[in-house]
Amino acid sequence: MQIDHFQPMLRESIDRFLSEYRHGATDFSNYSLIFSRLLQNLPDPSLDYVWFYSALTFYTTKFAVVPSSSKQVLATKDLFQLLVSSSSSCNLVKKVALLAPVLYELYHLVVENNDLKREVEGLIDGIVSYISICCGHFGVEFDQVDDGMVVGLNLTPSFVDLVHVWVVDRIGKNCDFGDELRLFLPVISGRARDGVGVGCKVGYLAGVVMCEAFFLRLFSKFGFAMLREELGKELHDCTVQMLFGFRSYYFLDILLWMLLEPVLPVTSQLGSEDEVFLQEVLHDAVVTADYSFLPHQKGFHLPCKSLKNLAVRWVLVADNAIRSARELGDQARVISYVNAFSKSCLPSVLIKWVTNQTGMGERTSRSNVSSPVSLIKWLLIVEDQGARVFDCEIAKTYANAVICKSGVQYDLRAIMSNDNNLNGNISFCNDDEGRGGDKGDGDLEMVDSVDNEFLAAPGLMKSTVTDGTRKRKEGSNIEGEIPVKFVKYHFHDKSVSEKFSPSGNDDGLSSGSEVDNPVSDEDMEDMKQ
Repeated sequence: MQIDHFQPMLRESIDRFLSEYRHGATDFSNYSLIFSRLLQNLPDPSLDYVWFYSALTFYTTKFAVVPSSSKQVLATKDLFQLLVSSSSSCNLVKKVALLAPVLYELYHLVVENNDLKREVEGLIDGIVSYISICCGHFGVEFDQVDDGMVVGLNLTPSFVDLVHVWVVDRIGKNCDFGDELRLFLPVISGRARDGVGVGCKVGYLAGVVMCEAFFLRLFSKFGFAMLREELGKELHDCTVQMLFGFRSYYFLDILLWMLLEPVLPVTSQLGSEDEVFLQEVLHDAVVTADYSFLPHQKGFHLPCKSLKNLAVRWVLVADNAIRSARELGDQARVISYVNAFSKSCLPSVLIKWVTNQTGMGERTSRSNVSSPVSLIKWLLIVEDQGARVFDCEIAKTYANAVICKSGVQYDLRAIMSNDNNLNGNISFCNDDEGRGGDKGDGDLEMVDSVDNEFLAAPGLMKSTVTDGTRKRKEGSNIEGEIPVKFVKYHFHDKSVSEKFSPSGNDDGLSSGSEVDNPVSDEDMEDMKQ
């Protein structure tokens, strides 16, 4: 690996800057001149040098003018233009990751300056457009070259000091790095933020930047005199535009994880009513979007495991959306989401991956995949049989929590027609009603025991716990638990439709767009048992 001989000079300069800043210095042009020359001599400067040079210039300009809201907007716009021009020779991944300080400044402008919302909104739109232009040329470079083996594609130890440089005017001298990072990256979840640090891939940081731009753009739409329906349409259009514009595995992965959290990262600024409204809009856009571009789009090919992981996240989000809509009594949305699930290419991506990895081939059993819950149940069974479906324990925890929550179910038989389209009404029943109204303490057949951690999985805390008891086979009653019914899966001799058989590429993941789901009466009876 190539040694960066300028790192000692950078660390010494950062220490001097912080010392002089705390002692009231306002002019850092001497440092700026040195690092400006350095950037001109580096063919592909690292994030460290571009950030420090930009910070020096930003602070010098900031102290040279009379503070005002309008001047803050102009200073942030100048910072954006400076980062763009300073990174002209950088690779595309780095161009996006470098924008983190701009979004940090923009966040405070959005939160603190309601009188300049239009100006701030225009700047955010410009940044989103710039990111989309960069993403249009990413191709393989963004998600496959960023493997940590290429010089400059991982964050160095100087990243910690540079975060301190950017937030120095809003923190104390001995602030913990975790608090500094929380201040520097305010518009993402704690889980996503935990992935940022020394050794982190620059591509991951770029995905974080995209998520921040994503939520800031949506947040900036609130606060104007606009009808709710009109606002919802604008938010939906913006969401879809960015979903297809930001072509990055890291962006989609972080976004889907964040949609599984109990609350969105902008909840404290929006208020509960607007947060619920935004959550509904995001569910509409994310669940119903056409993701066929993921396995097929030219110049954007994800490794099979990455595509599989996104598909798993999406199925969990789809279940979360259906559950939320059902709790709100929004039957039309439930039908829309189940419809979108049945037509999406992502369930078939998962089934193709399983058939390829397990070697089932023509012997593959057909699961009932008419809903996210049924697919998740099948994936858990496959995982228990040895296939590594879930890439981390927290994903499997979410999946098990979904099964725990499935005590309240919807009867898909009422809306399944012969051509597999969902065009009827959904009838809801709780677990007792599904057993013919028997409210006694009869035994439930358990696939395996579920620990309390599954019930406490983030994003699955909203549903109401019903009063009741569950009788264990040992005969003890435990009160206050959620009545859960686990269904048996009968594996048939018939294979998955030819649409799902591995073919075409090395992982069998380029697939048809819809889930083939011929559900027999016998299958439905099995699901009720």
